[in-house]
Amino acid sequence: MKLRLPALLILLVVFIAACSTPPLRDDRYLNDNSLLSDTPCATPCWLNIIPGETSMRDARIVIEDDGRFTALEEIKDDASERRLLNFQVKDGLPCCQIYSTEDGKTVETILTYLAPDQVTVAQLIEKYGEPTYGIGVEATAEEATVAMFYPNVPLVAYAFVSGLALGKVTESSEVILAVYLTVDGMTDIIAGNNLYAWDGYQKLSDWLDGNFDHQAEVTPEAEPEQ
Repeated sequence: MKLRLPALLILLVVFIAACSTPPLRDDRYLNDNSLLSDTPCATPCWLNIIPGETSMRDARIVIEDDGRFTALEEIKDDASERRLLNFQVKDGLPCCQIYSTEDGKTVETILTYLAPDQVTVAQLIEKYGEPTYGIGVEATAEEATVAMFYPNVPLVAYAFVSGLALGKVTESSEVILAVYLTVDGMTDIIAGNNLYAWDGYQKLSDWLDGNFDHQAEVTPEAEPEQ
């Protein structure tokens, strides 16, 4: 199994695609407002797990010792030492993933799917200020998200909106996914994606119209071997 965190992180994160059409918004995801409370530590730290600093071994111990979680599994990449910790809420849904660095030793990225009514966009902006970038991500005709990029944290937070016809980011839009990154990881994500500059609360269609403010960097293709 290849565990490389997708360059197009915004195209709905790995295990959403791996599961059998899970809902984007569900009470059985993680109850966690630590984005606002800084408890037990400030973002991008989560449960005292810090991307770029905490070992995967220590991260596993934290999850094993936390009574909220179950079904912890560790998956190794087929092509490298990269590892993934995958786990879920007890009596709930798979909620969380922790990716390692290429050598498998250190936490690189943390993903947490949040239950409704934990964090709103207005609360997020009050805490961290306005995001630098945003982009819409359609899942179905009825469900979508707008990804909000905070390079200085570094954090990507996904706000739930309804489908293209009616969807709009508002103050009360719920944050349903938080992605905690290293500075280098955030730099790579921004470099690899077309994004819009944050321009306040807008319709979903405005986050999907293709008039990007930030263009993905074009990397030269490898020359064919002679």
